[in-house]
Amino acid sequence: MNDNVPNTVIENISNFIEEKLGLYFSKERFKDLIRGVSCAAKQKDIVLEKYIDLILENKMSEEDIKILASCLTIGETYFFRDKSLFEIMKQKILPDIINSRKHLNKSLKIWSAGCSSGEEAYSIAILVKELIPEYENWNINIIATDINYKSLDKAKEGIYGEWSFRGVDLNLKNKYFDKIENTQYKLKDNVMKLVKFHRLNLADSNYIADGKIINNVDIIFCRNVLMYFSKPQINQIINRFYNIIINGGWLVVAPTESMFVNNTAFKPVNINNMFLFNKNIGQDNPVKNQDNYSRLRGFSIEKEIKTNLVHKSVYNKDKLLSPSESFMSNFFIIEEKSSNELPRKETVITEDFELLCRSSANEGNFEEALKWCEKAISSDKINPYYYYLLASIQQEQGNIDEAIISLKKSIYLDSDFIMAYFNLGNLKLKQGKYKEAYKNFENAVMLLNKLSEEDIVPYSEEMTVGMLKQIISNIELQGEFI
Repeated sequence: MNDNVPNTVIENISNFIEEKLGLYFSKERFKDLIRGVSCAAKQKDIVLEKYIDLILENKMSEEDIKILASCLTIGETYFFRDKSLFEIMKQKILPDIINSRKHLNKSLKIWSAGCSSGEEAYSIAILVKELIPEYENWNINIIATDINYKSLDKAKEGIYGEWSFRGVDLNLKNKYFDKIENTQYKLKDNVMKLVKFHRLNLADSNYIADGKIINNVDIIFCRNVLMYFSKPQINQIINRFYNIIINGGWLVVAPTESMFVNNTAFKPVNINNMFLFNKNIGQDNPVKNQDNYSRLRGFSIEKEIKTNLVHKSVYNKDKLLSPSESFMSNFFIIEEKSSNELPRKETVITEDFELLCRSSANEGNFEEALKWCEKAISSDKINPYYYYLLASIQQEQGNIDEAIISLKKSIYLDSDFIMAYFNLGNLKLKQGKYKEAYKNFENAVMLLNKLSEEDIVPYSEEMTVGMLKQIISNIELQGEFI
C-alpha cells in the first residue's frame, strides 16, 4: 500500500502522529499507518498526496487531528464483548471485591482505558448494577477514557443501534435500554450516571480526569490498546497502571497483549483458561495459579507465533475471521524476507473500504457506512461477508426488505454462513413470516450441529456454538412458530 510513499516521508508522518497523538508506528506497521492516513484523506475528500502535504507542512486543523485519530484508533466494540471475560467478572472477580467491601466503605472504582464508543464501560456498569442491588448506597466510580473524540461523543450520548448488541441477552437489552426509534436504543439514565467519560492519552505522563489524578483503582480494562504504543511507552504505561491499581486489584488486557505484561510486577492468574493480571504485594495470589507464569509464557508465545506467521484475509472459507480479527491481525504481521524475495503484493483497496465502513458504522453514521460498504462490494463482488455487513447496515436504517435480500446473497455465495441464516430468521420473525423464520433457524442449527459446543461461531462476535443454539432454542420455546 505504501509503495508510492517513500519511507522517509512515512517516518515524518509517524513522528508527527507520535508528537500530536502519542501513537507509535514502527516500520513493520507503516502500511497500517498509511491505511489510516488514507482513511482520513478520504473522509476529508482529498487525495492522499495532498493530505500528506498538510501533515508535513503542519497545516492540520483541530478537526483534521480528530478525524485522523479516529482513523488510526478504530475500536471494534459492542456490549459484553468477550463473554468469557465478563462471566469471570460476574462469577469471581467482582463478587470477591464486593463481598470484601460491603461491610466496609462500600466503594468500587473501575477504569476502562481505551473505551472507544462506550460499550465496554457501560457493560461494566450494567454488570455492577446486576451484582449490587443496593448500588445507590455505594460509591461506584467507573472511569472511561479514550483519545478518539468521535468515539467519546457517541459514548456520552448513550444511544446505540443493533450494531452494538451483537449476541447480547435480550433481557438485559430490554431492562437497561429504552427504544427511541425503530433501530435506536437509549441507555437508561441510572446506568449512564455510573460512567464518566474523559479524553485521555495513555502516552501522557500523568493520568488526570476531572482535574484529579486517577488512583486507587480496583480493575483496569485496557484491551487492544497497548499495541498502539512503542515498547518503552508500553512499559511506562504498565508501570503507571501498577501504581494506580490498589493492592489485590486487577489489570485486564487482550490475549495478544499478554506478552507485554510478562516480566512485570503483575502476577498472571489463569481463571477458566483466561489470563488476568493481579497486583498482590506480599500475599499469595487470590486464585491459585499453579505456576501461571510459565504457563502464560507458553500461551502468549504460542498465540503470538500463530498470529505473526499467518497473514489472514478478510474472508477465509476454511477459517472465518471476525472483522476485528482481520483488521487487528495486521498489527502483528512479521514478514521474513530473503534478499532475493520479491515483496508481497498487497491488495488493500477493498480492506480500506471495509475499514471506512466499520469506522462510520461504529460512529453511527450509517449513510456513510453504506457508501463504503457498496464500494467494498464493487471491489469484491463474491465476498459473502460484505453482503452480510451491508445487511447489518440496512437493518440499522430500518430497510428490512433490503437487508433480507443482502442476507440471501450472502447465503448464495456461502451456503454455510451460519450467522446469515440466523439473522435472516430474525428478520423473517419480525415480518411475522414464522415458517420462513423457522426454516432459516433450522438451517443454522443444522450447521451448528457439525461444530463443537465450545467453538466460536464465525462472524458471531465471539458467541459459542452452544450459546447460539440456546438462543435459537429459546425463540422456539416462546411458541413463535405455532
